[in-house]
Amino acid sequence: MAETGSGMKGLRAGAAILGVGHASASWARLRFALLGFVTALAIVLAPSGEVRAFWGSTGKAVSVIAKISKASQALPEDEIVRLARLAADTKGTARVGEELGRLNLPNEVLEDAFLRIAVHQGRIPRAEAEGMFSRLTGVPGFRTTLRKVVGNSEVGTAGHLYELRLADSAAGRGMKVIGIGEKFDDGLKRAPTDIDVLLEHGRTTFAIEAKNYAPTTLMPLDRYRADLDSLVAYRKVHGKRVVPVFSMSNRPEDARYLKLLQHEAKRREVELIFGSAEESVEQIKLLGELR
Repeated sequence: MAETGSGMKGLRAGAAILGVGHASASWARLRFALLGFVTALAIVLAPSGEVRAFWGSTGKAVSVIAKISKASQALPEDEIVRLARLAADTKGTARVGEELGRLNLPNEVLEDAFLRIAVHQGRIPRAEAEGMFSRLTGVPGFRTTLRKVVGNSEVGTAGHLYELRLADSAAGRGMKVIGIGEKFDDGLKRAPTDIDVLLEHGRTTFAIEAKNYAPTTLMPLDRYRADLDSLVAYRKVHGKRVVPVFSMSNRPEDARYLKLLQHEAKRREVELIFGSAEESVEQIKLLGELR
């Protein structure tokens, strides 16, 4: 019995040690998990002045502002960082444009530079920038709209990003993007206006005015009517195959104001649609199919 008692004591002691070891192992795993979480959080929240990394298509970590274009003239990363800081200043985009203009770079390299600046600023995710470049490079107005995106106006950036995403979404769904921000003299305004996005699907051309407004924002009706009239003028010049579309990112919350918008669009035979860039493109494709 003495031996049995000793054996029981030994088992209990072993169990106690095992329990401590198990607890220590659990604590070690917890510490490791917490360390991984903190590290990941630190990467996500890293200051914009630092060059961050992402997992590229090769499975290797590469800089988020590594060149997108395969052109040998693509700017080095430290120059992208410098230009991004410059663009954030008042009238900074004009200075960035002047500097890049003096370099006489190919259009593809300029598109690459503005996309990478936008990525560094946190305005366009790297993966989205790569997709935009593959689908929109060479499209008239792509580069100039990107230049507006990297400016220091948050409102302007959001508006031009909506235009780019609408064009990119359309290209990704098999539609042809004819132009972004195409100049057009409607004969009504004091200066030439912009047709924000021009798309072609089958035999139909869509002339789109794109507005990124919050549901609570009320666009002044005089400006709204003037933009509708510009779309009507574009259809008059380019023929019946043109479908004018006024796209707003959010449906206004004010029911009375919404009815006014719908009334003004209907009397001019302009299609008024609401939704994200992707949702708007789906509606535009449906309009084409219904024709």
